Amino acid sequence: MRKILYLAMLSFVSGCSTMEGVTSFTSARDTGSLHENERRLWHEAAEFDSTIERSDQIYKDSKATAYLQKTMDKLYPEFKGKINVRINNSTELNAFALPNGSIYFNIGLLSRMENEAQLAAILGHEAVHFIEKHSFQERVSTKNMAAFSVSSIPFSTLASMSSISGFSQELELEADKMGYERLVKAGYDPREAHKIFQHLADEVEALGIEEPYFFSSHPALVDRIEEFKRLSANYKGKGRIGSKTYNSLMTQIRLDALRNDIGRDRFKSVILVMEDSKKRKYYPAAGYFYLGEAYSRRDENGDANKALNAYKKAVKKAPKFSPTYMRLGMQYMKSNDKSKAKYYFKRYLSLAPRDAGDRGYAKQYLKSL
Repeated sequence: MRKILYLAMLSFVSGCSTMEGVTSFTSARDTGSLHENERRLWHEAAEFDSTIERSDQIYKDSKATAYLQKTMDKLYPEFKGKINVRINNSTELNAFALPNGSIYFNIGLLSRMENEAQLAAILGHEAVHFIEKHSFQERVSTKNMAAFSVSSIPFSTLASMSSISGFSQELELEADKMGYERLVKAGYDPREAHKIFQHLADEVEALGIEEPYFFSSHPALVDRIEEFKRLSANYKGKGRIGSKTYNSLMTQIRLDALRNDIGRDRFKSVILVMEDSKKRKYYPAAGYFYLGEAYSRRDENGDANKALNAYKKAVKKAPKFSPTYMRLGMQYMKSNDKSKAKYYFKRYLSLAPRDAGDRGYAKQYLKSL
């Protein structure tokens, strides 16, 4: 597996020169005739696809995946069947393209978006990397090759570097411009494009994040925002935004993103989202449960009360979400309020699935009370 990851890395990190005589794909038919080096690159990308699948990183939601694929096919109908979109079960705000036409979209980025037009803006950009053969154009420098041959690289690092450091500024700008043109041609409102980058820039600043985010650092995000504003300044049409369908399909994805963030102790991100009314309105009410979990994990002065209040909001706004009752039962058991603890444990048992892992604990707590 180390060899596979290393070979995949060669396709995605910053290179030293542009290949001469590289011609862009014009349709799916062109992908049948590849240069020998391109075939090798595609093979490495296919190995990377297999690695991702074996590492259980694919988020399994057939309806959402089909929706993303349909959106891509609207943007690039001549490449239908050759550009394949998958959802990656990562909460990092990221998306990345492989040289064989595989596009991966993280649930973290999907959860922050507000509509189909914003989704199309990112898909349009990523597809350009494939169509214009950006991976084939860029080669790994001797310095980078030595650095990455030392040991195997974690999947999350590979995924981040493939989209963020994989292409030069020139190629990223080309992807921006061509992706924008496809966005307009497909009938989407391009004025939505800059908004997702604004969300990312705000989050980078608010959280003081140093990890690589989609389209690199905060300054680069600001530049990207201004560029998309400039491109759409003269747009006078009424393009498609597509909020209703998009948000209905993102309900579970957003909950899973919150849960995954809690599992990785990214509680700051959960608090940022759920305490911001503009962001929170896109999240299901059960998100208050994860806000309570975030405050419990942070455990600063006053966070115990904030956690309790968040759990109470979850019970009120999402009364059938069983995990909240389990957590409240434990909270009241710790404070020796046996009556309330019993009530919440019983409610949990009445709502939780039969195979829920905490059912046994809830029964034991009830007996002890």
